[in-house]
Amino acid sequence: MLSLEQIHPLVIHFPIAFFISLFLLDLYAWARKIPLDGRGGMANLSAGLALLAGIGATIAAIFGSLALDVATSGGVPEALTETHASLGGITASAFAIWGILRIFVWWRRFSLGKGAVAGIVLVEMALSILIIITAFYGGQLVYEFGVNVAPPAG
Repeated sequence: MLSLEQIHPLVIHFPIAFFISLFLLDLYAWARKIPLDGRGGMANLSAGLALLAGIGATIAAIFGSLALDVATSGGVPEALTETHASLGGITASAFAIWGILRIFVWWRRFSLGKGAVAGIVLVEMALSILIIITAFYGGQLVYEFGVNVAPPAG
């Protein structure tokens, strides 16, 4: 049976993939001058990816917090996990806020000029860098320190 601390590494890859795909899609739209407002196909896909990334990051953060509780109760020093946990909370909050903003803009059909789309791409680039840094520290916990990793059987 799947243990509680194993859910976080299973779900975290979805918001990462959704958000980086969102950034690349919006970068493509900006470069090709495809509108991201209204109800066009690109706008629908972009807003949907932003919402999915926000929801996925929130779910991953909840299970990450639960995995942290399991790790610290198993003897892992909290100071070891502090950077990843802090960045994870910031990233999840930023993704959730970004998803809500993008859905609100889509729902209200706000007009987005060329400058607004460039701003969207810049914000998404910064948030993509943030998720990569957060993932690096998460990988470090697993691969360097073996946090919440069971020793091999036998």
